[in-house]
Amino acid sequence: MTNHNDMKPVPVRKRTAARLGAIQLDYEKAMSDKPVTDLMAEFLAHYAPEIAKEMRVKKIDESHFTELVSLMQDRQAEVDEHIASRLGEGWSLERLAKHELAALRAAVVELQFMPHIPARSVISEYAGLTDAYQGDVRFTNAVMDRLARRLRPLEMGEAPA
Repeated sequence: MTNHNDMKPVPVRKRTAARLGAIQLDYEKAMSDKPVTDLMAEFLAHYAPEIAKEMRVKKIDESHFTELVSLMQDRQAEVDEHIASRLGEGWSLERLAKHELAALRAAVVELQFMPHIPARSVISEYAGLTDAYQGDVRFTNAVMDRLARRLRPLEMGEAPA
């Protein structure tokens, strides 16, 4: 029988740490008036090393973080439109918790602009991160599934729209 006190945490991938950072940065952007470039620099200098340490990786995937945050910023209107179109009746972007919206934005960016990352992996990763933020995992998972079926129909076993 395994003693749980002897178990060591499994290292989390660098990309997951980058995703976590992108969610945090989008949340911070929503709560402040600072430009994204300033927030990114502050994050990489002060918070990224702490996240990497907590997740037991040498450093976050800074390339993925930068690309993710840049696309979330540059394509926010388009990304938000995708999300809004897949919300259930009575739901709006304004009704979503800020961290859930940030996770959905990052998921849409990966689904739409990063086809080398499998759609089911994107959904799984962001569901886990939503859970870490104590968000509504069932809700965000359902929205991400609808988004994936729209953005990657063949991969998700759907007929193209």
